[in-house]
Amino acid sequence: MIRIKFPYRGYILASILVPSLCFSQADFPLAPSFLQQINPSIHGINLTSKSGVLFSSYNYGDGLNAESNYLYGNIAFRDLNFSIGIDVKSLSLNQLGLKDNSFRLSYAYNLRLGYTTYFLAGVDVAIASQILDPSALIFQDQLNAQLGSIVDSSIDPLAKIKPSTNYFDMGISATVYNENYMLGVYIAHLNTPNISFNKESTIEKEIAYTLNGAIEFDINPYGRGILPENTFFYGSVYGVLHADTMRLVATQELQMNTFSFGFLQSLVSYGENSAIEKGVITTIAFNNFLLNANYTLPSASNKINVPSIFELGLRFNFDRFLNNRRGYFKRLSTDNL
Repeated sequence: MIRIKFPYRGYILASILVPSLCFSQADFPLAPSFLQQINPSIHGINLTSKSGVLFSSYNYGDGLNAESNYLYGNIAFRDLNFSIGIDVKSLSLNQLGLKDNSFRLSYAYNLRLGYTTYFLAGVDVAIASQILDPSALIFQDQLNAQLGSIVDSSIDPLAKIKPSTNYFDMGISATVYNENYMLGVYIAHLNTPNISFNKESTIEKEIAYTLNGAIEFDINPYGRGILPENTFFYGSVYGVLHADTMRLVATQELQMNTFSFGFLQSLVSYGENSAIEKGVITTIAFNNFLLNANYTLPSASNKINVPSIFELGLRFNFDRFLNNRRGYFKRLSTDNL
């Protein structure tokens, strides 16, 4: 994310800033419980039906803020070994007048590889749209250098146009998992859709590559000491490469029955510039509900401005045997398959 001061100067600035903002944060959840955002085949893990919501707030400083809302659900067809997932996301940049919305439908087939190891093969299609409201932008003729003021309206013809773009997107994904580890890959934007606001030009959304993994193990198998009997370490990592932008995220959590607490580290690289994020992640589970609250501290280098991020999420698991399964509140589980 390139640092810039107010005021914003029309569509030229928006065309530079908008794609960077949309890619740099909108597709990167902090909560490990919402990793189906970066790998849709994870919708099919353990063939359980789930639904959830995730609210994210980004503060870039200099008065620039963004909000993201994410709603998802999946239906598992156990007898047929597949799941159907739905993801609905919206991103709002009020200072730039941008609204970015997407609807994704995914299919994940569950194939058994061994006694406790499973393979998920997934394919997804999406419809996305972007709308830019010119009333939130400041054009050159609105600036009065003599008075040092900004006029309320502009006579620039572009100020009367409300540009928008719609495009179709698709990707493929795969995940291997058991009760101890998970490995996944996702290739997004396979059709390299045209995301330009100008229909006479072409700006392709380049293919993005994602790798993700996780491990989990019992650190108190004999129920001794001050830790609860069901205490697990859960570590996850994922990396995304998209054109000149790369992001690496790692988390370490201590799961103690219904409560978990952990830390997050993230590296963002854009061209020759990079920055590091650090944060905390928490989870509280009760019955079939899972509540997430996460926060990263703002971090900046000379040319990259990484925001502070706050996430609040709620997930509901429709598995009626959840409370009775082996490995109380264990994240990676296959014992109900």
